[in-house]
Formats: sequence, C-alpha cells, structure tokens
Amino acid sequence: MIKRHFELFVKLFLIIILVLLCLIISKCSEEIASAEIYVGNTLAPVAILIQPEPYQYITAQEEEQEEDYSAKIKQWEEEYYYATKAWEYLRQEGFNQEVTCAIIGNMMIETSGGDLALNPTIYSPSGNYYGLCQWSKEFYPEAHGLSFEQQLDFLINNIELEINTFGNCYREGFKYEDFLNMTDPAEAALAFAKAYERCGPASYEMRQEAAVKAYEYFNLHKT
Repeated sequence: MIKRHFELFVKLFLIIILVLLCLIISKCSEEIASAEIYVGNTLAPVAILIQPEPYQYITAQEEEQEEDYSAKIKQWEEEYYYATKAWEYLRQEGFNQEVTCAIIGNMMIETSGGDLALNPTIYSPSGNYYGLCQWSKEFYPEAHGLSFEQQLDFLINNIELEINTFGNCYREGFKYEDFLNMTDPAEAALAFAKAYERCGPASYEMRQEAAVKAYEYFNLHKT
C-alpha cells in the first residue's frame, strides 16, 4: 500500500514538473518574439537612417567652372567691391540676374552717378536721403546710418511691401511676384525706379542704361 502511494506521488510530482517546464518555455517564447518585434520596429529604421549618402562626384569640367567662378568673383571684388557684394547678396536671396542688375543699376544712379563704384554711406546734399537707395529720412529714418550689409538687409525686408503697395506707379496691378519674374534688366530697372525708388522721370533712362551696364559686367556662364 505504501509502495503504491509512493508511485502515485512520484507520477504527480513528474506531471507538475512537466507543467512548470511548459509554462517556462511558453513565457520565454513570448519574450523572444517581443524582442524581435522591438528590434524590427526600432533598430532597423535607425540602421537605415545612418546609411552614408552616396558620394557626389565632381567632373573635371565642373571643377574648372568653380575655379573660373571664384576667380571672376575675386576680380570683380577688386574692381567694384560693393557692387559685387550687392550682386552676390541679391543672387543668394533668389533674384535672377536681370532683376539683380536692375536694382544695382538704380543704386548706381543713387550713389555714384551711374558708375559701378557704389558709395553705400553717401548722403544727399540736403542730408535728407541716405545710402544705396537714398532712403528718405522722413519716411525711413531707421535706414539712416546703417552699414552696407544692414542696408541690404533693410532692402530685402521691405522691398516686397513697397512694390506691392506702389506697383501701380509702374503698371496697373503690378506686384512683387511680377517684378521677380522680369527678364529684361532695363525694364526691370524702370519698374524698380517707379515702384520702389519713386524718383522723378528725368532719371529713368539713366537707370535703365546703368542696369544694362551692370548686366553686361556681371556676365557669368554660371547662373
């Protein structure tokens, strides 16, 4: 009788052990699956993100063009420093070459009598107008005394509002976007003179000629 009870106890014990082992194996399987999902959802995208970008090869022709461009800029800066810096600044701001030279052409009349040797800190004889665009002390007092770089920033910050406000002085319904899309430096110079400078008509032709002069000077194969 005792022997039989002992055998039953051993069998029961073995069954309990097997059940526990099954539970442990099931739990481990769930944890492994969870870890695989985590790796798949988090680590794999990270690995993709840090893949290096393909190397951009520069051809010999492109390298030569870059060298020519740098040499040209250096030459321009030595000849007409402020005009060149204004050209670079406006181009970097997204203006096309025609519109850029139209603006510079107006600056040439305002500060240097039509020459590319701009004088950014010049005052009018009366002292009421200052700088690259001869801003009025009455209407634009904040522009007076600004450095060359600050004047360019000031121009960029208010040109859209000015042309949108006074575009009708050039042509009915004329807006800033229309100005940006102009492709004739002489006509763009006239638009800038009427809508931004709002100067007298006596200098219109001179401003157009100056813009064409600037356009011919800043003539690059690289746009």
